[in-house]
Amino acid sequence: MDLKTWEQRKFSELFFKSKLKNNSLFSSDKIISVATMTWKKPDASRSSDDYMKTYNIAKMGDIVFEGHTTKEFANGRFVENTLGDGIVSHIFDVYSPVMKLDLFYWKYFIHNERSIGPLLKRSTTNARMMSNLVERDVLKQFLPVPSSIEQSSIGHILHLIDNLIAANEYNLKNALNIRGRLNLHLLT
Repeated sequence: MDLKTWEQRKFSELFFKSKLKNNSLFSSDKIISVATMTWKKPDASRSSDDYMKTYNIAKMGDIVFEGHTTKEFANGRFVENTLGDGIVSHIFDVYSPVMKLDLFYWKYFIHNERSIGPLLKRSTTNARMMSNLVERDVLKQFLPVPSSIEQSSIGHILHLIDNLIAANEYNLKNALNIRGRLNLHLLT
């Protein structure tokens, strides 16, 4: 992996701002939580059908800008939709890929503060607790992009590592549960 051979590509060559609105295509069971990239649980207190028409459609592979600033993400962050087609609140900007991009590579790259932080610093304005993405500024920024073969290899490795971490966390949780039940059994 030689970073010097990665192309400098304009953001606008890779993504465009999506203007797709819900217009009753998706119901409340298809609302995506951008913070966790999970489906929100539908409940009776959800938005009205008319208000849900203002929601933006986020398709699989789209990236969503969340402007909440944190210690980890000083100017907000991008999150790739790896969940499926759904909707997000109108407060989030959605960008669709211009061409087919490797889902796993972009999931990690676009969400990484070291790779995207400088781009967002040059493309956002700060409000009180949120950053606003300035479309004309983000579209002219440049990103280092590896070949599609390298994207696929990098994305695959990172996805495997995530799966291994999740499996080990699951095993640890189960071991702690077993130990807790065993201790409880010994006390009774």
